[in-house]
Amino acid sequence: MVILTAVLIVLILVLGGGLVGSFYVSTLDTNYPNLSVGNIPVGGMTREETVEALDAANWAEHLSVPLRVTTVGGLSFDVDPAQAGLAATSEQVADLALAYGHDGNMFENFGTYLRSLLHPAVLDTASQNANRDYIRSCIAGNKADIEALLGDAEYTPDYEQEQLVLRKGWGQLRLDEDALEDAIVTALQNGETELHFSQLIGGLLCPDFNAIHTALLQEPQDAKFTDDGRFEVIDEVVGCNFDVDAAQQLWGAAEPAAEIRIPMSVTWPAVTGQQLRDSLFHDLLGACTTSYWNSSPNRISNVELASSKIDGTILYPGDIFSYNTVVGERTLEGGFLPAPAYVDGDVKDEVGGGACQVSSTLYAATLFAFLETVERTNHYFPVSYMQLGTDATVTIPDGGNVMDLKFKNNKSHPIKIVTYSEVDEDNYVRDLTFEIWGTLEDDDYMPVEFDNSWGWSLTYDRFIDPAYPDRPGYKIKLEHEKYYFTDEQGEGYRTLTYRRVYDTDGNLVAEGMLNPLLPSGGPAMDTYYEHNS
Repeated sequence: MVILTAVLIVLILVLGGGLVGSFYVSTLDTNYPNLSVGNIPVGGMTREETVEALDAANWAEHLSVPLRVTTVGGLSFDVDPAQAGLAATSEQVADLALAYGHDGNMFENFGTYLRSLLHPAVLDTASQNANRDYIRSCIAGNKADIEALLGDAEYTPDYEQEQLVLRKGWGQLRLDEDALEDAIVTALQNGETELHFSQLIGGLLCPDFNAIHTALLQEPQDAKFTDDGRFEVIDEVVGCNFDVDAAQQLWGAAEPAAEIRIPMSVTWPAVTGQQLRDSLFHDLLGACTTSYWNSSPNRISNVELASSKIDGTILYPGDIFSYNTVVGERTLEGGFLPAPAYVDGDVKDEVGGGACQVSSTLYAATLFAFLETVERTNHYFPVSYMQLGTDATVTIPDGGNVMDLKFKNNKSHPIKIVTYSEVDEDNYVRDLTFEIWGTLEDDDYMPVEFDNSWGWSLTYDRFIDPAYPDRPGYKIKLEHEKYYFTDEQGEGYRTLTYRRVYDTDGNLVAEGMLNPLLPSGGPAMDTYYEHNS
């Protein structure tokens, strides 16, 4: 009976104390003991004192300063506290601190109070408001950066630096996104502005360096062009070697995701793929410029439309260029307009008038480039924009003879035709230029000047920088001999045209007549009739 009475007395005292303690806790106007916000102690403070403590610790900085998160490899990204829903003000945090431990019944709250006397507690300032979708979107960008850092290849030979480069954990490691998300939330809750996180998940297996060594250990081979005539480049093979044991040691000592550079000996081939690519269309083989400043608007339109259809044309060795095929029929539907042209020995408007200046300028450029002429016809009358013997007329009439300009790429490399028009600021001077780009052969004359000038008013020449300063340069000039004649159709001139090569001292080093030979053995001279009007 005595024992029972004693137990009852103890229970009454405990319950009474609990009731008193619970009531006391419920009336507190201060924070629980040992409570902190991040690393800022606020235990036992009133609301006003908590606000002052937070402001003194510059708590408000985290409202505008983003959290800079740095992960593996020095990669970093920012998280905006406001967008993350974790940018509580000092006042909001003070309210949370004062409410801490008051979310249960009075006995539960009293228990929390007792625990806080013995163990420090960190206030969860705003986890219930965290915008985790936004935080995960920030992490997704970093995840992609890490994947890019690890690379899409097990290893990469850096031939220039003579090193074998790889990332430890390629194809094996990945970012622990869940852990990083929680770490970001915690850092923002604590008002932190920097977070370093390097936690990766996945297993690490050492690469098979013996297999890599076998794959890379080979004799150097020169790059080459494909043998199908299309001049695609087959890249060079670089010979290399490295120490397998040293590679394994470097890999073992490296941190996960770290870049590892293994010394490698490299033997270069004589010819690289880039050298071959650079050699294509590297050299200006021929060029010609003519003026069409005094043309009508329709003729200007025709010249520029026809030349634009040729621009960028590539001819492989043996290919034959046809002006009529590339430019097509000169029709209103095709965008050509009526303009003056030579037709049946007379000058009259014709759809596509001006197309012959395009073909003539192109023809002269091919002569400078030493391309093979397949088909070409001179004009009936002399043209004002070319010297005699360097023009080429073209027609696609509804009936009768079809005249075309055709030439062949007789080089051992592809050539590209480039054309452009130049107009001065007053829209007065208009020049049409054709250029032939290709690859100079060892026995080619390297041009430094193309000269198609004649008379004092038509000085169509072109100076160019030497393609290879260690090679001698030459001036290539088109010149003609003119012979007067009369016949039953009228009077005019017959011409012989020459391509002459001069060295830089002005000495003639080579020449060739450009007129084709007749079956009789004599040259087929170009015939031009004078205008009678």
